[in-house]
Amino acid sequence: MQQTKPNNTEQPKSASTADTLCTQRGLRLTRVRRLVLEYLLNAQMPVKAYDIQDALRLTTPKTLPPASIYRALDYLQQEGLVHKVGTLNAYVACTDTCPETCYVRHPPVFMLVCPRCRKSREISDPKLYQTIVATMQRQGFQLQGDTVELTGTCPGCAQQQEQNCSL
Repeated sequence: MQQTKPNNTEQPKSASTADTLCTQRGLRLTRVRRLVLEYLLNAQMPVKAYDIQDALRLTTPKTLPPASIYRALDYLQQEGLVHKVGTLNAYVACTDTCPETCYVRHPPVFMLVCPRCRKSREISDPKLYQTIVATMQRQGFQLQGDTVELTGTCPGCAQQQEQNCSL
């Protein structure tokens, strides 16, 4: 069965795309998982688990315990719908910026992270991935996790920093 890929011209704003994909893959998107995923899809930036809990407190009749949020995040991460950004200790929805790999199980992605503003950008670069894995293997290491993080200053922060220096 051929897997559907999200349209790379628009960012999904609800879990309906994920619902469809989960149904195709035989996965179960529970109410809590759906709420967490919808929140992350709309946030469009890395969010900490307790911040997700606080935000959902405003929209759900019953406060969700942290364990429920973490279980949902673990499941969504395991299924390739969410990435953990360890540098920020936060989570971000898998975006449509790498339509050839997102929403299906895939090799680790690269997450470009700006620690100043907390923005992140997910990229897929098979050649870079192969180079990193080969280099690690030559050193006797194995890559762990689903995300390779690279920290740096985003264009917006770089421009702001440049303006501040010229004052």
